[in-house]
Amino acid sequence: MNNLLSWIIETLNATSLSHWVMNNAAVFPALEMAHFLGLSLLFGSLLIVDLRIIGFAKAVPMRHVEAFVKWAIVGFAINLISGLLFVVGDSDRYLVNIAFWTKMGVILLAGLNTFYFIRRIKPQLNLGIESNQLTKGAHVVAWLSLICWALVIILGRFIPYVE
Repeated sequence: MNNLLSWIIETLNATSLSHWVMNNAAVFPALEMAHFLGLSLLFGSLLIVDLRIIGFAKAVPMRHVEAFVKWAIVGFAINLISGLLFVVGDSDRYLVNIAFWTKMGVILLAGLNTFYFIRRIKPQLNLGIESNQLTKGAHVVAWLSLICWALVIILGRFIPYVE
């Protein structure tokens, strides 16, 4: 392990926040529950939005589906906060774990995909355009979103088993 990473791990482990997360019997399980709730909101909402963009449930107007984007943001915020607390609390598990870093890379890719969605696809939804009128790029963005977030879930499950 390189010196910088060792220093970061030692610094995080020495914080009172790390001690609070790791030495309080209720905190880590509560964070796991919050992370699961956030994941459910995030992936469940994106599943509805992305599948509708792809063309499923055509009877549901796009303007109704767009409300789920807000719930996805709430879910992501919950996961961001709980995930940061996981890393601060147990940095020597996470910061040396290849599954963790791969998950972070996929989240970055999903974030770039979301940025493209907000800039290019969401304006089409705001105009009331239906999925069969959306550009092919919208369908690619939706499929990429589903694939990325499914990979995030899978990689998250690998973290405890990959050392």
